Amino acid sequence: MKKRLLATCLAVASTPLIAQAASVDLNVTGRVIPTSCIPAFAGGSDVNLGRIFSSALAPDRQNDLPPRDISLQITCSAPASVEIAVTDNRGASKVPGLAFNGRSGDELYYGLGSTQGVGIGGFGLLSGLPRTDGVPQILLARTLANPSWSVPTNGLITNSPTTYSWGSSSASGPAAARLHTLPMKVAAAIRATSELPPTTDEFDLDGSVTFDVFYL
Repeated sequence: MKKRLLATCLAVASTPLIAQAASVDLNVTGRVIPTSCIPAFAGGSDVNLGRIFSSALAPDRQNDLPPRDISLQITCSAPASVEIAVTDNRGASKVPGLAFNGRSGDELYYGLGSTQGVGIGGFGLLSGLPRTDGVPQILLARTLANPSWSVPTNGLITNSPTTYSWGSSSASGPAAARLHTLPMKVAAAIRATSELPPTTDEFDLDGSVTFDVFYL
């Protein structure tokens, strides 16, 4: 043991001294920034259903109005997968028992405002074919109770807590892209006029929903 230690010390002691030259540092810097996605509606976020004459409305059944096309576009700074949730800002005015796209259920549609405290009707959001960077995809949906992605069958974008995304299949899940496009139709309906307060005054339709976008 002593011999080995001595040999090591002698070897170090016999190494010639090397003079140190000037030095320079290399600094590697950068910044990681989150992907940014901005949602917007092509053509604006206001859907005007126009002037509707009460004389043209039926007193004994749901009055369906002509649907209007809209398109949600989500532009991302880098390829990203997203999901959306829709919240009804006029939920208290929703008229129960309406049907949209052949489906009924209060969770499927949204309020359309009220007159004299009475709900006027509702509107559904009929889903079209989503696209990611121009590539057609399949609409996907999930809930907190059922967190796995599945393909919805009602053809509607419904109230939160159901959330939506799109991809090639439910197994592969949401697709990443720079541009996400979800075309929809706003299908509004006014309840039977016999259920509305009698009035000779005009009243406004007032639907409002919020689309929240989440990164995945």
